[in-house]
Amino acid sequence: MSALSPLFLWLIPLALLPVIIHLLNRLRYQTVKWAAMMFLRSADRDASRRAKIRQWLILAARCLMLLMFLMALSRLQSKGRLARFFDSGSNLVVILFDRSASMEQMRGGVSGRERALSLLNQGLSELGPGARVIWMDSVTGELTPLPNAIDLERLPMVKPSATSSDLSAMLRSALQEIARAGVTKAEVWIPTDRQSSAWLPDGANPPDWSEWTGMNTQITLRLLDVAEVAPDPGNRALQLVNVPVWNGETLTVQLRLLRDTAAPESVPLLINFGGLSLQEEIMVEGPSFLWEQTLPVQAHQSQVQATFSLPADSNPADNRVAVSWMDRGADKASVDSGDAFVDRVMRAALLPREGLREIVGNGVVPVSEIRFQVREETDRLSSEDQAWLEKGGVMLMMPSLADLTPVGTDDEGLAIDRWEEQSGVLATEQREPLRMDLLRIFEAADLSAEGEDLQVLALMEDGNPFLTLQKIGDGMLYRLATLPLREASNLDAGYVIVPMLQRMLQEGGGQELRLGTRSLGGVELGLLANWQSMGRPESSPLLDVDCYQSEQGIVALNRKELEDRSETLSVQELQEWAKPLDLRIFEDRSKVDSEVNSRFEFTSLLALCGLIFLVIESWLLTRNIRRPSSTASAWSTSA
Repeated sequence: MSALSPLFLWLIPLALLPVIIHLLNRLRYQTVKWAAMMFLRSADRDASRRAKIRQWLILAARCLMLLMFLMALSRLQSKGRLARFFDSGSNLVVILFDRSASMEQMRGGVSGRERALSLLNQGLSELGPGARVIWMDSVTGELTPLPNAIDLERLPMVKPSATSSDLSAMLRSALQEIARAGVTKAEVWIPTDRQSSAWLPDGANPPDWSEWTGMNTQITLRLLDVAEVAPDPGNRALQLVNVPVWNGETLTVQLRLLRDTAAPESVPLLINFGGLSLQEEIMVEGPSFLWEQTLPVQAHQSQVQATFSLPADSNPADNRVAVSWMDRGADKASVDSGDAFVDRVMRAALLPREGLREIVGNGVVPVSEIRFQVREETDRLSSEDQAWLEKGGVMLMMPSLADLTPVGTDDEGLAIDRWEEQSGVLATEQREPLRMDLLRIFEAADLSAEGEDLQVLALMEDGNPFLTLQKIGDGMLYRLATLPLREASNLDAGYVIVPMLQRMLQEGGGQELRLGTRSLGGVELGLLANWQSMGRPESSPLLDVDCYQSEQGIVALNRKELEDRSETLSVQELQEWAKPLDLRIFEDRSKVDSEVNSRFEFTSLLALCGLIFLVIESWLLTRNIRRPSSTASAWSTSA
């Protein structure tokens, strides 16, 4: 047995205070022998014996009452059989429901989502009447209290979707709610198919949950494993690779077909393009097949939308992709680095081309139409720049000449020691790597390596950052440590600065340019009621892959590519992911009831016992009051 507030245990001797007061009161009286008293004591010996017993009971009730209240303040806890006898279940249960596309995989004729609902209904039926239940799903991310005896099948937040999920973010929100509730015991139920992308969306290391172990709440994670049944065979997943590319007269779409078999087969591909439905037979070999699909674009067309789908199989949520393309004219960029020569170098690196790339001055066009800005380094972004970045803009900040200081030796300078090729402008996926190994830096400014959502993309030999990336909303803020000047670096040679600037320009987007081909949840669509499906009336832009239209234009929404990753984590890997939090399989009742992990806090029980002893003492005091006799005594008659 342990105590959460052990300080009050040192006050337990105060429970003897009524005994001490009683003894002190007895010292106030002296015994005087009187001959006539022997006759009185003999006459009332029985009544005196009963009075003493009553007084000792009152004294014991007072001591026990103080003892119970002091022990209640110490918040005693117990493990083992005593805890299991008194335990009435968790005070709070938070359900994290995964509605991602992978949960629609059929297993034994039942989808993972449907099996999760069945397990949840079973668990809810076993909860005590005093438990609170809060629901959180991966689509909305909202915490919603659930009433008792509710039918989960009828809830709108259990419907299937083609979205992805981030259980790390969901669990963090659940722990914050548990901390706010201040309960003694709490459980987090997580139905999952153990897909790695849901637990580690970006492939990073497991998160650190140690900050939540110091709470006074006993937290247990219950894993409702729906992946223990093997998935039904015959599943195919259709992926959209990158965004569609317009080649002047055609729109090229890269597609990937993932299968759970390597046997060659002919797969029918259904194409809905321009209101026409076409079918093509794709001859595939191996578990993964990549090909390009070409769609004709008429000269007068400024916007194109299409959908590609496979016949229904064991997971219909991964059989469809959508494409939307809009001719947005020339990509616009502005250059204002603070130095005229640097501006000329940067303009030349962007290679303006009519109808393709255009360099505009500040104020010439609305800032919402500018995709990319080159600016001089400033200490703080203006509110206008902040809003522009949050809506998808890309900005490159360059240091001023006054900020540059010599680095390395005069002849050699510094080389780039390490650079990131997995994300940002230096990423090499589907494109050639930049020749960062050829760069030499002679003068550089100090760049901060710390900040919210800040990533160092390249480091110089002295360990200082050369290029950093900070994500702000949907936009990106790059910072460069040097300038394309001969005395500062060899960036002006062009083999790095030219492709780097053009990639930054392609990454940028303004408010009205955010439409096109996007991922579900990757773009704010305002009032969703204004967006209507162009193919299936029942589709929702919050849940389903499809093309949607409103007065703002047409947008194609797709699953995130990571949702089609087939890797799963074992239960042991999930327990490592959750450390030091306690994670167990939901069905393992032997561990749930073990002596080590079952606890009960006796605060309420001890306070109730204290009140009972208070009532007993009050009752005994009323019994101690002498009632007047209905007949006159012999003493009053003789008097």
